[in-house]
Amino acid sequence: MKVWVMQGIHEGDMFASTHMTEKGAALAAIADVLEFLGVEDKETAISVMNNRWNCDEIDGEQEEPWEWHLKKMRDMKKEQLWEIFKQWSELTWDNTCGYQVEVNKTEITG
Repeated sequence: MKVWVMQGIHEGDMFASTHMTEKGAALAAIADVLEFLGVEDKETAISVMNNRWNCDEIDGEQEEPWEWHLKKMRDMKKEQLWEIFKQWSELTWDNTCGYQVEVNKTEITG
């Protein structure tokens, strides 16, 4: 049986959760990243993006955030979720507390 494991580390503490579906693991990973970044609503999403995004391709302040609402994400396809995860997780790359999260597919045998 294939399963997906969302695993990460934060301030030296490791954590993991196992999911029966890839979509479930993607949602868990996005939720964890949003919690780490402090994104709770549209305003905090915009604030996080503007304070952490340092890409030369973007001129000025972001006015619309990437998707942040987990209830809306539940209706999305896994491919869409991975794009959202990629966007938000990129903002965690330069953290000083060692935060990192990823999803790996594995197989359980009996």
